[in-house]
Amino acid sequence: MSEKRVIPLESNPDIFNELSYKLGLSPILQFHDLYSLTDPDLLSFIPQPVYAIILLFPLTTNYELYRESTDNISSSKPYANEKSSDIKWFKQTIGNGCGLYALLHVLANLPQDLIINGSVLKENLLRQITKHSSVIDVARKVENLESDIQLDDNYGVQGQTAAPTSDEPVELHFITFIKSGENNHLYELDGRRNGPIDLGEATSTDSPNILNESKIIEKVQFYMNNTDEKNKHNFSIMAIAPSY
Repeated sequence: MSEKRVIPLESNPDIFNELSYKLGLSPILQFHDLYSLTDPDLLSFIPQPVYAIILLFPLTTNYELYRESTDNISSSKPYANEKSSDIKWFKQTIGNGCGLYALLHVLANLPQDLIINGSVLKENLLRQITKHSSVIDVARKVENLESDIQLDDNYGVQGQTAAPTSDEPVELHFITFIKSGENNHLYELDGRRNGPIDLGEATSTDSPNILNESKIIEKVQFYMNNTDEKNKHNFSIMAIAPSY
């Protein structure tokens, strides 16, 4: 486990867009604030298809108990990248770095023609990973990538609110929901879990759009329903979709 800690990213599309383009995302896509997964009027403002969403939610006692119990039940043996041909997942080894991992979970699983050839992401991470790469090998490559982009100096201090220090405890966490283009399954990707969480087959087979996928809506709603009263408004969602 790395001892490196970083300043947590703010849930801000401008910051995620700037970092995404630095890594190699095509400018035809961008992040948007998403204010509802079910309200047709609010959804009408979001260009489609929505390729992935990033959820920021509170790390409550109830959530941690849920995470530990479900990881224990589902993990008869350590994850060893056996699903890497279907979905790319990165183990979080950088403290407070969940925003970066959520972003990498999006970019690494997009159709690869949406990532620029010769970009930082393709050359320094994706092309360095093979089917034989271990979880720890891949984690070290992510750590090296973070050092290259200097997350704290360039992105951690940005935002509309005062940034905490890298040593401060953070009680909010980013995760990603996306559809695999390889097996048409929906995945929850969280670097703090034991591996990628398969939510089952997507409803649509002919589009990358996940906006109306009930399995994702239900899982996000589950997290919202199971938080405590103090944290019920501490959620935000960003979607990656076509640029305006």
